[in-house]
Amino acid sequence: MLEKRSLGRTGLTVTALGYGAMELRDPKNHENAGRILGAVLDAGITFIDTSQDYRMSETLIGQHIAHRRAQYKLATKCGCNLSGQGPAHVFTRAQFATNLEDSLRKLRTDYIDLWQMHCVTPPDLPGGAMDDAVRAMQDAKAQGKVGAIGISFKNGSEKDPFYPTQHQVAYACEMAGWGVFDTIQMVYGALTRTSEKEIERIADAGVGVIARGVLKRYFPDYEQRARDARLSEFFDPGEDLNDFLLRFALSQKGISTMIIGSGNPAHIVKNVRAAEKGPLPADVFAQAKFRLGE
Repeated sequence: MLEKRSLGRTGLTVTALGYGAMELRDPKNHENAGRILGAVLDAGITFIDTSQDYRMSETLIGQHIAHRRAQYKLATKCGCNLSGQGPAHVFTRAQFATNLEDSLRKLRTDYIDLWQMHCVTPPDLPGGAMDDAVRAMQDAKAQGKVGAIGISFKNGSEKDPFYPTQHQVAYACEMAGWGVFDTIQMVYGALTRTSEKEIERIADAGVGVIARGVLKRYFPDYEQRARDARLSEFFDPGEDLNDFLLRFALSQKGISTMIIGSGNPAHIVKNVRAAEKGPLPADVFAQAKFRLGE
């Protein structure tokens, strides 16, 4: 069975492996969305992360698994500007109100377990912890429409000098220190380890850490770096690099859950099988980190 972990101070218990529903925005996955989402729940995954930015994702979740709502914890995002005018993300009370009502309708639910500001950094919230956008999230929480609130850091583009992890390195501890957010979603993987110290610090403060990009090839030399570190020497029989990277992230202190997306039910099952093996042995994890360097 999949390991279950506490999602920080939210009071939620989720599987250490979650499903990132961004893949459902791909039109070729729309027809098979029911099969994909059914495979997610049937495999025992209990945490699903989505966003209005992911096109049809919320609607497809509502269409295909709303009748199984009690089986999973649902996370979505706010600040998403789908009007086609202005910036892609707007952090205002009015924008959040629109996002929330749209999400509840599309997801066919009357509550969201975790509501996250999407692609946010402190400059977007000039009032800090007292910013009206933050207060709007707290109001939704008080009304029972959302259970917990959090943030999801942007990656930036490949031309952004902060790509893909430096936004969270620069701001994660600051924003966790505001004391208002229950979770923070961050890029983390064996070959994108820049924010390890921040992950451990904010987790120690009671903030749930959601890792994404665990298997993503952020850099052209990604697999070469794995070969240079001779990671394959640590693989169990039948394992491949993806399996090892997944278990590596499971081993990192402070991570509550990770979200991995796929439009292929067979890949979902494969990821679950790897996760069910649990974290790497402590000595293997330490040796892999040593070979990978800082």
